[in-house]
Amino acid sequence: MAVFGSWFGREVDQDHVYSINGFWTVLLFAVCSVGSFALRYITTPISCWCPAQFTSSMISYTEKSCFLKDMYHNNSISDNYDDEIPSVPSFHLWIPLILFFQALAFKVPNITWNSCKHLLTLNMEETVESLKSVQLTSPENRQAIFSDAARVFGSLLRRNRFFLALLYLFVKLLLCINLIAQFMFLTTYFRQYLAIRVGSYADFDVDSIIKPLLVKDIYCHFQIHFLQNTQIFSVQCTLQITEIYEKMFIFLWYWVFLLAIITILNLVLWAGFLFLPFLRDGRIAAHVNASKGARPNEPAVTRFISSFLGIDGVFVLSMISRNSSELVAADLTQHLYQVFQEKEREWQNQRNLYTGETEGGAVVTGATGTIAALPIRTLPPCAENPEKAPTM
Repeated sequence: MAVFGSWFGREVDQDHVYSINGFWTVLLFAVCSVGSFALRYITTPISCWCPAQFTSSMISYTEKSCFLKDMYHNNSISDNYDDEIPSVPSFHLWIPLILFFQALAFKVPNITWNSCKHLLTLNMEETVESLKSVQLTSPENRQAIFSDAARVFGSLLRRNRFFLALLYLFVKLLLCINLIAQFMFLTTYFRQYLAIRVGSYADFDVDSIIKPLLVKDIYCHFQIHFLQNTQIFSVQCTLQITEIYEKMFIFLWYWVFLLAIITILNLVLWAGFLFLPFLRDGRIAAHVNASKGARPNEPAVTRFISSFLGIDGVFVLSMISRNSSELVAADLTQHLYQVFQEKEREWQNQRNLYTGETEGGAVVTGATGTIAALPIRTLPPCAENPEKAPTM
């Protein structure tokens, strides 16, 4: 069930747009694929006008034989059967497979994200999942867990600065590319069923280069061998299943069109939130300012975001806020800010140790545990340290 949920369920490291693309749209196309295959057996997919002398078994054979063909004709046969007859293809037999590959194309970005995110040191899924349960613990345990999580999280951010966020944006870009390709495919091959006329007003004949995947009214030619005679028949048929396929692809066209607009806007917003400081810093600063005590200055918050959190830190905090709660994200941000202040104080002590001057002969202990002794020239000239004679 865990594997099934990771492939087809919404995970805690995804936003809603990502979930619509990777789960609900895949489910929609999969249902359409299975439904289009089942329609062959629960409906009458084709209806043919047969000669009066045909028995019921001959009519059944004619309809089934004509339905399984993939090449039809626009007119009846001529007097000479050997003459070349114009034919048109129909892909009604391949519609379930086409829909299956469309569903698989929507799943490829999700597979890419689930495969590559584990290569990085920071496991964002486990981080978000573990912090979701913190809200149910006592306040003492809550603060202890947040303190430990902030220190572990801060150490991991030193190795991951922007790779996780860039991977997520790359997956978002794959979603947009897939949607644009799906939209172009549906527009090209199912344009005749839509209320659009692209290129018709620009002196460009689109219909001359577009061949529809489905046909409706056709002529089916077949031969029947009876004893040593071969009799040729040409019956007019209507692919009734095409009517259902038309309505299905019209719905899918509008679904992909609206989803493409939403996904492209979502990609732009995520990129702006992660890379533009005026969109990124405000939310983190609000979480830091919500803590008790003195209000931190803006330069300190800016250093906290740029030099400590990085793009990956902002990304993970945003995912925690979206999938857990704003309170959990604010608490973790405040503890991360405390860790940042400790690191800054340690760095300042080290800087004073190696560049500053000591006062009054004091011995300064650095953050690394080393002791900075005063140079010999600073000692008074009369300060001697006579050796004590050993006692017997």
